[in-house]
Amino acid sequence: MTFYTNIAFFATAQGLFLGLVLCCLQRGNRLANVLLGLLIIVFSLWMAEFAAYFTDAFFQVPHLLFSTVGLPLLFGPILFFYGRALRKKPLFTNRWDWLHFLPFLLHTIYYLPFFLQSAATKTDVFRQLINVDNPPEFSTYFYINESSKFLHLLIYLLLTQRKGLHATHHTWINTLVLGLSLFAVFDLSHLLGLFLFQYDYLFIIAKGMLFSGALVVYYIGYATLRQPTIIDGVPVVSTANSRYQKSSLNEEKAQKYLKQLLTKTEKEKYYLNSDLKLKDLAAAIDISTHHLSQILNEYLHKSFFDFINEYRVKAAQDMLRNPDLDHYTILSIAFDAGFKSKASFNAAFKKYTGQTPSGYRTINRSLGPS
Repeated sequence: MTFYTNIAFFATAQGLFLGLVLCCLQRGNRLANVLLGLLIIVFSLWMAEFAAYFTDAFFQVPHLLFSTVGLPLLFGPILFFYGRALRKKPLFTNRWDWLHFLPFLLHTIYYLPFFLQSAATKTDVFRQLINVDNPPEFSTYFYINESSKFLHLLIYLLLTQRKGLHATHHTWINTLVLGLSLFAVFDLSHLLGLFLFQYDYLFIIAKGMLFSGALVVYYIGYATLRQPTIIDGVPVVSTANSRYQKSSLNEEKAQKYLKQLLTKTEKEKYYLNSDLKLKDLAAAIDISTHHLSQILNEYLHKSFFDFINEYRVKAAQDMLRNPDLDHYTILSIAFDAGFKSKASFNAAFKKYTGQTPSGYRTINRSLGPS
């Protein structure tokens, strides 16, 4: 096991360093970078404690035992909010969003009595855990608790992947989901191994968990170095669409135009013009209509109207949350956001938020503009 624990500890050090760097970055989508950094940090800390079970570390520092046992309950919520930050949506769209962290809080409270135990007591517990010849009998609660963490993470992976389908960074989000899914499979295998075979196959499964955990950290580090646009806030996807195989748009120009498109659209708010057409937007950002269409289709996976309407809906959301605009009718807000009719506004708003404009105003009015 020494080889695998060394890999895990080395990956932990890399993960902690990368996470701190992301949290301290002053460029790009800072909120998204902080959340990605936190995800890497909590994942690395959990992996470090798991690796420590196969060393004598807890005999040296017994108070670290179970210190990260609840961190898997943070993986899903942080990834979910990271997806929101990538799409530049408000992290907390209503007062109930704090409940995402309730399972972690309750889990921590449950373990609080153990955390307050003496070092000698914790050393005895650890000694019992590593007794391969006479392994401890785990309670039904233990299996329920650990399996609930797996289900909790699975729900968030599915939710994040589904929400990420319309995000500009959907390829990157799906990669993170895939990496954490690999870890979750080994985590479930570890739990099933304990339940069915006790400690018979513990070390084999543990090697898989340590290797998969290290792989997740290494890949995130590799991806952020190889594709710095992840940090800068510009999506990176393949340009394999056969419609544009003969296009003169190379990767370097595409990334430049894409960043220019997103930056100028947010700054100049072209979408507020209800008569805006593809050729108008292309002229405004000084690229050809064909190249703009290619960027929208291949790099954002959106049509021109989806791209514009998503911005219009976000503008309408800000107005609907603003208590100073309570006297505005829904139709007035629709027109101010760039829509030509209430019907098209209602359809687009329901598509991107899952709510009606009037329902959204009622729920979110007290939050104010983002």
